[in-house]
Amino acid sequence: MPPSQAINGEPSSKRQRPNVGSALKKPPAPSYDQGLAYWDGIEASVDGVLGGFGNGPVPHVDQLSSRLLLLSLIPSLGTFPNPLTPSPPPTPSHRLTALDVGAGIGRVSRHVLLPLFEDVITVEPVGKFIDEGYRQGRDREWADLQRQKESGRGKRVWFVKGGLQTLDPRYPAKNGEVVGVVGEARGGDTVAFGEAEAEVVYDAIWCQWCLGHMSTPDLITFFKKAQSALRDNTESFVFVKENCCDDAPGGTGQEFLDEEDSSLTRSHQKWLDIFKEAGLEVVREEVQEGLPDELFVVKTWALR
Repeated sequence: MPPSQAINGEPSSKRQRPNVGSALKKPPAPSYDQGLAYWDGIEASVDGVLGGFGNGPVPHVDQLSSRLLLLSLIPSLGTFPNPLTPSPPPTPSHRLTALDVGAGIGRVSRHVLLPLFEDVITVEPVGKFIDEGYRQGRDREWADLQRQKESGRGKRVWFVKGGLQTLDPRYPAKNGEVVGVVGEARGGDTVAFGEAEAEVVYDAIWCQWCLGHMSTPDLITFFKKAQSALRDNTESFVFVKENCCDDAPGGTGQEFLDEEDSSLTRSHQKWLDIFKEAGLEVVREEVQEGLPDELFVVKTWALR
């Protein structure tokens, strides 16, 4: 999803800058029910969740930059020498694990996370979106699930229906519904993957185009839980990739509510204020290049 919507984790034409002056206004908090109702009316396809941008360059430039950022920060993801990881470290004993929240039909899980990680947990509140992602994975439309039979320790994806406001990343199915697991593990430290009470720690927690559907207090609570679910090393991060509007005069953070899908667009300083209150340190900040000019600025932060 693009810059301004996000219960499903994918963009929409709402992110276009011309909408800022008309459809957006200063909050109250977003309505979760209204956001779910909006996305329930959107087609369960990449073009649907990207608001008509799914067939152009947007998904490709977005996915490529996200993979490069992950490879630059987590050397253990490199399986062979490359410019970002000239000397990859030995494969860790644990299975490299990522969480994709507000995942929509699993676009980021499929094209960004699964090519790099061994286990991916995909969490999404809209039923038809998570069902479509599971169907694609089960039917081997996700290339990395098809290739996983050939070599290595295998890959798995666990699909969970659930919302961010009740999600505890360490127990991803505790307040959600397990839709299914696709793939298999053939090595590494295999936890009770896919079981309702399973406890999981992560090398990466990826949040993209979905956090605008959370109020600021709920978002801070979620970030604190996400931070506590990271693996205890220097290569584990929470990633946030979201739209940014302008700061208020004087550089003060601000946010605006889109009444149609009930999502907030936050300014750069507002994001920094939230990270600080949640106790997260900004390790890296990037601006997404290559998007159409009419879209909001999109920024990615690596946090821990």
